[in-house]
Amino acid sequence: MEFFANKFNGNFLRNVLPGEAVDVDFVRAAIAYGSDASTLVENCLNNRRRLDIWMRYDHTVPVAPHLLRKLLAGASSNIFCSLVPDVLHSKVIWWKGYGAYIGSANLTDRAWATNIEFGVFLSEPELDESGGLKEIELFFEQLENCDAVLPLTQEIVEEQEQLQKLRQDKLHAIDAEAERRRRIETWAGPAEVATRKKAVDASRDKFIKEWAEGLTFLRALAEKAPAFRPRWMSEDVPAAWQADQFLHAYYYNQVVEGVRHPFEEFYLRNRSDPAGAADRALRWWSGLREPPSHEDENCHIRAPIIREVLAKGRIEKTALEDFVRVCQANHSTMDHVRRMRLDTLGVTEEVDELARGAAFARWLWGKRNQQGESVVDLLQFVLDGGGSSDLPRRIFEATRSEERRFSHFGINQVAEIAGWARPEISPPRNGRTSKGLRALGFDVRIY
Repeated sequence: MEFFANKFNGNFLRNVLPGEAVDVDFVRAAIAYGSDASTLVENCLNNRRRLDIWMRYDHTVPVAPHLLRKLLAGASSNIFCSLVPDVLHSKVIWWKGYGAYIGSANLTDRAWATNIEFGVFLSEPELDESGGLKEIELFFEQLENCDAVLPLTQEIVEEQEQLQKLRQDKLHAIDAEAERRRRIETWAGPAEVATRKKAVDASRDKFIKEWAEGLTFLRALAEKAPAFRPRWMSEDVPAAWQADQFLHAYYYNQVVEGVRHPFEEFYLRNRSDPAGAADRALRWWSGLREPPSHEDENCHIRAPIIREVLAKGRIEKTALEDFVRVCQANHSTMDHVRRMRLDTLGVTEEVDELARGAAFARWLWGKRNQQGESVVDLLQFVLDGGGSSDLPRRIFEATRSEERRFSHFGINQVAEIAGWARPEISPPRNGRTSKGLRALGFDVRIY
């Protein structure tokens, strides 16, 4: 946790901007007022990171037209702006995989340098541990689903330029005239108070719908994958695993460029013909003489461990040493553990990756959720707590509901484990799976 108060504590907000070496999946921001077209926007452009930003719209011109023009022009560079009429007042920036700033600063030169502001930056592990990550995800999902939100258009930019000129010309006498001229009626806010339950229900329904669409893409790849199986992969590897490891190899060897993960650039390139892009990538995959990034180990060693330990009828007998093996074999878990603080894991000195995974498994093993369930109980609920068609709802409940969720055991980890343990129901799916699909041009969401 780090606090930013500009000159009051010598920590300026601009210092929080992640450099090119930081792995950021995407950026989402909700900032009411703005005039600064550099800092945040330039950081995203320079590092080719997708930015979705929500800003305020009203007759007082809360966002400077020159900034609106830059945001509008940025659509071709993965910069997307939406406008919230009248009631937006938040100041939050979330760099997925890095952390979030929450505070008082608008997107202005003064706010980022000379104003007396106060805000806090929380790293992604800190957000996850406190439950803040789920709250931020829910907040932006609410903005995405809000009917009153407007896309930024050329007409709105021109309108705001006219209103700005009126304000400059008439000063204090402008407000009434400007409000009369604006295109869209004043919005008083949502017609009803959104209860937490309604927000969570809407988020769940959206997740299930998107999951079903993503599963369709994955199953289509799984049908094709055996015909493109590289010679070093065993014939008895389930087709769902083959599809996942094809995406693994494609993403890390065709998409990733050092510290850059330009999957959005690939999406824009391939979205007109994702099937064609997938076929080209599968042909590349079939010709590989050796696994480029441990795909053989994933399919022949790691995945069978998870499938064996969590087999139906055996899962309830899982012992601690078995769960350690599951965590160490699960890609998403090990990726998350790398980012966790050692003191959270109860480790006093730097250790290797496998030891980190074992420490995490022991730490999680002793936890109970609000329902009193252990992590094994949770996995049994996800894997065998209902029909196969109900799996997405169970994954959502296990990772998002207050009663069932465990800190540091999120949706990517649980969904990936489900695919390794029950490939007949669903291929594994984690953040990398979704990025690989999106890079091929499929319209999926990154979790």
